[in-house]
Amino acid sequence: MQDEPLCLKVTLEAVTPLFLGGANPQAEPELRPPSFRGALRYWLRAALGGVIGDQDINLLRKMESTVFGSTDHCSPIRIRLRHPSGMSQITEAKVLPHINGQRTGERKAFASGQKFELIMWQDRNHGEHGEEVWRAACSALVLSLTFGGVGLRSRRGYGTLRVHESSNAELATVFPVSLEDWKKHIEEKVKSAVESVRQLCEAKNKNILDTLPAEPAEPTKFPCANKLSLIRLFNLEAQSAMGAITHFMKAVPKHPALGGIRPRQSSPLWVRPIQTGDKYGLLFCVLASSFDGCDYAFVRQFLDKHFPGCDITVEGWNS
Repeated sequence: MQDEPLCLKVTLEAVTPLFLGGANPQAEPELRPPSFRGALRYWLRAALGGVIGDQDINLLRKMESTVFGSTDHCSPIRIRLRHPSGMSQITEAKVLPHINGQRTGERKAFASGQKFELIMWQDRNHGEHGEEVWRAACSALVLSLTFGGVGLRSRRGYGTLRVHESSNAELATVFPVSLEDWKKHIEEKVKSAVESVRQLCEAKNKNILDTLPAEPAEPTKFPCANKLSLIRLFNLEAQSAMGAITHFMKAVPKHPALGGIRPRQSSPLWVRPIQTGDKYGLLFCVLASSFDGCDYAFVRQFLDKHFPGCDITVEGWNS
């Protein structure tokens, strides 16, 4: 017998410009479910790696595809996006806001303040897809909204989203407005995400957790939670969200440890603006993966010099 699908509806608001290009990156931005599915898959993988390590890639793929599908079978998790009012707020935003002159570049983006609705549901049968799959998907969404963004330059603070309204209690408190509440929120949500992934692994592989290695202590094969991972809050007291990320971009040196274009390498450091009262601070998240040029001592030295703040440790994520 087919059970009723699990479903959540959440109205999201862009905190910083949201670059979501379609086939033509110079055309109007588009709300595209694949962009959001990709973000959720990334953060699910990050949590899975902290629980099962990075040595058994086949197990990782099995767990990831159980939630978000693969080339062999579709995902039980579906996503739809829509503008509640049917209206789009489009702007021209600088890709490099910290640089004056011709090299700043501008692209069309959804403007800060743009609201849209994300609907996620699970078509499921309890015999095949239990509630563990749904909880893992919801946890991936919470991690994505807490640490990351969507679209171009999301690791540098663009595409940051906040929850405006939600039918799901887990998402209702994703965005605190004080530094202390952000600390509590991160500890609670990350711990919950780790536990949901543990339950998923155990449900699909009985007693598997008894045979898994300890949490990775060295840079991993892919970006995931490990003992080198870092979570830091910094009370910048910027006047705006864009002011906060512009301040960050001005401080970032050209160094392979922080990614680059030649060769193309994503940064292991995620940064997003956070509201702290009527001002804005920064939330940093480092997922220490192994790549040519990785140097996590340098990353920490950079943050310690320019953005000293409160480090957060969560069991199962970075301790």
